[in-house]
Amino acid sequence: MPSTQYIPRTIETNLKPFLKRKEVIAIKGPRQAGKTTLLKRLEEELGKKERIKFITFENREELNLFQTGIEDFKRIARQYDRVIIDEFQYAREGGQKLKYLYDTLKTKFIVSGSSSLELTFQTGKYMVGRMFDFPLYPFSFREFLLAKNREIYNLVSSEKSKDPINFNPKNGFSGEINRRINRLLEEYFVYGGYPAVALSKSDEEKQKVLQSIEEKYLLRDIKSLLNLATEEELLRLTKFLASQIGNIVKYEELSNASGLSYQEMKEHLQILEKTYVASLVRPFFVNRRTELVKNPKAYFTDLGFRNYSLSDFRKAAARSDLGELAENHAYNMLKNLYPQIQLKYWRTKSKAEVDFVVEKDQKVYPVEVKYSSRETLGKSFYSFIEKFNPPTGLILTKDYLGERKIRKTKVKFIPLGYF
Repeated sequence: MPSTQYIPRTIETNLKPFLKRKEVIAIKGPRQAGKTTLLKRLEEELGKKERIKFITFENREELNLFQTGIEDFKRIARQYDRVIIDEFQYAREGGQKLKYLYDTLKTKFIVSGSSSLELTFQTGKYMVGRMFDFPLYPFSFREFLLAKNREIYNLVSSEKSKDPINFNPKNGFSGEINRRINRLLEEYFVYGGYPAVALSKSDEEKQKVLQSIEEKYLLRDIKSLLNLATEEELLRLTKFLASQIGNIVKYEELSNASGLSYQEMKEHLQILEKTYVASLVRPFFVNRRTELVKNPKAYFTDLGFRNYSLSDFRKAAARSDLGELAENHAYNMLKNLYPQIQLKYWRTKSKAEVDFVVEKDQKVYPVEVKYSSRETLGKSFYSFIEKFNPPTGLILTKDYLGERKIRKTKVKFIPLGYF
């Protein structure tokens, strides 16, 4: 499929109801996730009915006008129905100026940024009640399917339930379709979902693009935010974290592995999270004495970037970390499906553990990842059911489909590639 073809993004459906409102729309996410492409698409679509001004703050002249001549910027902006500003995080005191424009103009604004630190803390504090945030990550697996195999995408998307909690395993597919889905899913495990990577033809090209994303974009941003002279310790921290996905983070180990002091390591870790390199998942607990495990688990926003950090692009069949990749993918999938929910994991001091806990509508749903072709249920899952009596539990498998009852809990076995 040619790389020039636009791949529709799921976020477009979520954005639609908010485009008519006055509030500023902020699209946040890692560099190279497709924010500029999406904004250009919005410019094209909205421009059919509105007067649109598109600017990027990577353009020094536009940035200078906004920073030093806000009244002149306002005179230009008032000529348009909507102003779209890409790379908004470059603006100093951007939130304060955006608030002024919002309060004094009828013009609607859409902004984008690649650092949630800048957009959330610097801009967000001025824009409370005036701005809606929408995250844009690299291609989800559904979007990846759309780019790679429209037939399979149409099959997977035809199932009415977009939510694994409500999915009926009887609506699953045959063995051959599952094999085709898995081939694509395992490619996604290795190279991830950055659009430029997904649309590259050869493995060599994919790896070159990932190298460019790390060196030119992510490390540049992180170095700038931390005022680093060198990224040596940052690279060591990222590499060690990449080798530990799905495991509970031990801060002392991270500090030793990276060569950073404890406080420096925590700061670096926060920046990795706020620049969308990694996510930290905190524990779920009710009884603090028996379930309190304070340390988070770490996952990477993009598995291609994770594998690049380890220089490991082996095919799925040759990998010893396939279970960890599947778990990391499941985290990203659940995060996309339930953007308003803070996912957690469950672990007791006696080491019973469930990969994820989804708290939804005042109910809890345990989710385990068992990348296998057979029914697999661990003792920890039984323990969680016995303790919390969830209405539904999920086992995300390689290609096994099924359903069974444990006590009053409906346990569904659903292939991971269906969502």
